[in-house]
Amino acid sequence: MGREGICGRESNCKKDYKCNFKGKEMIGFYLFGCLLFIFLQGFFSASEIAFISSDFLKLRHKAEKQDKRAKLAYELSSSPERFLATTLVGINLSVVISSSLVTHIFISKGVYVSNLWVTFLFTPIIVIFAELVPKNIGMYYKEELSCKVAKVLIFFEGIFYPLVRGIEKMSTLIIRKLLKRPPAIFPSLSREGIKALLKEGVKEGVLEKGEEEAIKEIFDFRATKVKDVYTPLAKIRGINYTASQEEIIKKGRKLKFTRYPVFKGREIVGYINIYDLFYNQYQDWHRCLRQIVRVGVNQKLYEVFTSLKTRRENIAVVMKGKKTVGIVTLEDIIREILRSITR
Repeated sequence: MGREGICGRESNCKKDYKCNFKGKEMIGFYLFGCLLFIFLQGFFSASEIAFISSDFLKLRHKAEKQDKRAKLAYELSSSPERFLATTLVGINLSVVISSSLVTHIFISKGVYVSNLWVTFLFTPIIVIFAELVPKNIGMYYKEELSCKVAKVLIFFEGIFYPLVRGIEKMSTLIIRKLLKRPPAIFPSLSREGIKALLKEGVKEGVLEKGEEEAIKEIFDFRATKVKDVYTPLAKIRGINYTASQEEIIKKGRKLKFTRYPVFKGREIVGYINIYDLFYNQYQDWHRCLRQIVRVGVNQKLYEVFTSLKTRRENIAVVMKGKKTVGIVTLEDIIREILRSITR
């Protein structure tokens, strides 16, 4: 009986050892799975912020240089719904699975209220190692990381395809309903964005300081208004509507100007080209009177320039409401352009 008892105890010990070994093996497996999904969550978080922060123009420039990875990154950046849906699904699945595995480990160890322990112990780990650190890495190495992870994201997009496609369609539909227009596919580049690129180009040595200033002056010209360059009424050498033809010719020979605004009181009713009087023998010079373009004092100078070039005109009346305040000529605008470039 003694030998049988000893054999029984040995058999039970072996069973307990096998169970403990198997239990430890399973806990190790769950722990490895938990770390793997924390890593995946960090990967998706870093990828998401890298694509959001990436310079779209830089990616396009690299793609045009036949960089295969940049081409994939550029394609994903061109449709943000794709990579946002993919990273969203990846992050949420990783959180759910890793949390479930940690909860299972606590339960297997006999820890009660395991969900509470998971919340207090696991949340800081997730925030630091799966969110904060990866997102900072993604922000710092945005373009480089976007190019490196693009292929992997496309792989996961294929795995999550039904979910990604559904989320993508749903988000597009909601945006259309709320904004009454489709979401923008390509990001627009503002004037401030271009100026920031210029500064970065100077820092990296791509542009010289003088080149940066010249390009900035072009933007300043687009912001210039008619009121900055027009000639006020007091300085205009014009012709009175009641003047005789001889007086006009005499004035033209003296001042050597080609075009003269014609005044009726304080209102400019048109202009004449002095050569019309020299080469056409009209009995009444008013037949030479040409219509004049009217522009607002706060109108953008480049708009007036385009308008005059389109109409093949050289002069315009400047209005402030219904009041005539002066004139602006094509020569004034060209002078402003040259001044902006050379100053």
